[in-house]
Amino acid sequence: MKRVTFLALSIAVTGALLTAQPVAENKLPSAHAKKTDDPFLSGAPFTFDQVLKLVGDTPIPMRRRKDAIQARGIDFALGSEELDKLKVAGATDDVLELIKSKAKVSTAAAAHVVSKPAPKGGMAVNCSPSECDISLDGKSHGSTLGGKLEFSNLDARKWVVDLKKDGYVGRQIPVTVEADKVASLSTTLEPNRGTLEAYGASLFKKMIQAMGGDEGVQALASVQAVGSTTVWTRDGTSVRWTLLLRNRPDRALFQARAGNILHEVLFSGSQYNNSKNLKGADALELPTHFGFIRDAMLAAVITRLQNPEFKITASHALPVEGEEFTLFAENSAEKVSIGLDDQSRPVRVKIATTTGAGSAAIAYSEYFKGDKAYWPKSVQIKPDGWQHGIDVRFDTMDLGLRFGESDFKMKGKPLANF
Repeated sequence: MKRVTFLALSIAVTGALLTAQPVAENKLPSAHAKKTDDPFLSGAPFTFDQVLKLVGDTPIPMRRRKDAIQARGIDFALGSEELDKLKVAGATDDVLELIKSKAKVSTAAAAHVVSKPAPKGGMAVNCSPSECDISLDGKSHGSTLGGKLEFSNLDARKWVVDLKKDGYVGRQIPVTVEADKVASLSTTLEPNRGTLEAYGASLFKKMIQAMGGDEGVQALASVQAVGSTTVWTRDGTSVRWTLLLRNRPDRALFQARAGNILHEVLFSGSQYNNSKNLKGADALELPTHFGFIRDAMLAAVITRLQNPEFKITASHALPVEGEEFTLFAENSAEKVSIGLDDQSRPVRVKIATTTGAGSAAIAYSEYFKGDKAYWPKSVQIKPDGWQHGIDVRFDTMDLGLRFGESDFKMKGKPLANF
């Protein structure tokens, strides 16, 4: 009888500790009280320490302990550390499952379960001219190597790529990186004005060197040449003239023969005089044709461009195969575009003036190496608005001659060697 009484007392004390609920009146529960009025089943959620005691060696029946956990729940996060302690305390598998169903998920566990690795991708950047400085979203990542820079483990999203190089206009380009893919970006930076002018000065110097240097250009400016020219009249008729040209920078004398007819045109600066027998539509247009021929002489073109008023630019340090024009010279009144051959000699020149007067396209070919400079045997001139152009063929050309004033007088008869 004493043993039964002691057991009952122990159960009562343990239950009171686990409920931790204040009792308003010290009354025994009615024999007809509902199960939900049991303070052991309706108290506050169990703390971790209370659950440790509850799953341990306690005289409370297992069914009643499980009912209490089911009814009251637990007020702590359940992680691996807590599970290990509960197992050591003696929690059975079915009790652990019940506790798991009632427990809060720990922050670390929730982060582990919910969060997923952010999708990653890559990017391959190709920049010309190499090398370029690369930044992603404003953060520098150094420069390219051989014009290339690759990125891996980038978040799958839109990135802003900045590409910069001294002497060039920088670019900012958005690039979208997709998961498990490598985005590709290829771009060419444009040279800034300073670089364009530096390239232009360098290529213009190469062009002069290819013609024979400064001395060669001087020799080309004072010449006597014999050949022929074919011109077209306004009515569409072509006329071929045998031609003699005596030229220096400030003067030029042309003699043109067709059969027994000889015409002369003398230029002094921008003014000209012609022989009195210059008659007929074909002959009257000779001063205009000869003026274009004089202006198209390579020495005249180069000397014009050496005027400080012209700003010479080029898009590349060296000529690029397939480009029509490589050098560009411009002042307030005209723009001159020059295409070079593989030896850096002029093969085409386009002159565009603001008024249109003097605008023309010129082609040079069949370069011949003289004793002082290279000169083209063939020159084609196509003034803007003309249906046909002017073809000139030089058979001989004497360079670097020293002319006197008497050498630029209309004689009314063929000059020597003509």
